[in-house]
Formats: sequence, C-alpha cells, structure tokens
Amino acid sequence: MPDRQPHIEREDSAREEVPELLTDIRRLFTLGDRMTVGCRFRYHRDDPYAVGIDLILATGMCITWTVSRDLLRAGTRTPSGEGDFKVWPSCRRHHPTPYLFFSLHRPDGQVTFEADLPEIERWLERTYALVPAGSESTLVDWDALTGRLLGRD
Repeated sequence: MPDRQPHIEREDSAREEVPELLTDIRRLFTLGDRMTVGCRFRYHRDDPYAVGIDLILATGMCITWTVSRDLLRAGTRTPSGEGDFKVWPSCRRHHPTPYLFFSLHRPDGQVTFEADLPEIERWLERTYALVPAGSESTLVDWDALTGRLLGRD
C-alpha cells in the first residue's frame, strides 16, 4: 500500500460532524518489515460515546472496531483498556514523532499497531469540541434505545 499523507475528509458542515481521519498505521511484531495499513477514525453525534476505527486492508476488506471515545483519549496519556482493546502512548512523548499504540485482541490472536500520536490527539480534540465530555447523554434518544433493547422495534 503506498504511503499516504494524513487526510481529514470533509463532510457537509450543516451536519456538524467531525470529519473522518484517514491515515496510515503500522502493524508491529510482524515477520520482516512493519506492515502499513490504511485506517479511518470516525465519530458521529448520533453515537456520542463511540469512535469507529476501520482497518482498511490492501485487499479492500475493512475491519471495524468500535471503542469508547473516552478510552481512546485516556490512552493518549496513559496505558488504558482491558479486554479486547488496549491503548497507550509511547514513553518518549517529546520525541519528534511520539506514537500511540493500540492492541486488538480476539480469541484467535492479537495485533498491535502504532499511529502518530499528535495526529490522533488533534482529531480527538475536534470530537470533544463538537460534543464536550459529559454532554454525550443529551444526544442519546433514551426512549428509542430502551425500545430496541426490549425488542419493541
């Protein structure tokens, strides 16, 4: 996959959404050279607690993980997460290119990636400018959610 420069895709400004962040991340702990994978970070007001992380493989296949926005943000500062998603910053935050590492765990294995930390932090800050921490619950349609959980859809 050719190297891409980080790119923030534009969305309709009337929807007041944070543009998606499309970037390359590097798979660690592989035999040979580090493998570069396309990655898209998504955030929408209609799911204010979550961030979608799409891994875009060279075959065109897309693997999506949905993680807590607060967990991803915490991982930019300190090791965070339990279970199938763990995230942590590089120890050298003042290095010319500090990294954000994240590990995805499945029953059949695990994979670890590194991404450019400042790029992810800038994108996350845009999500918090759109929906400040603590205000997420005002955007949730609690009646519709309850109906879906109780099978009333």
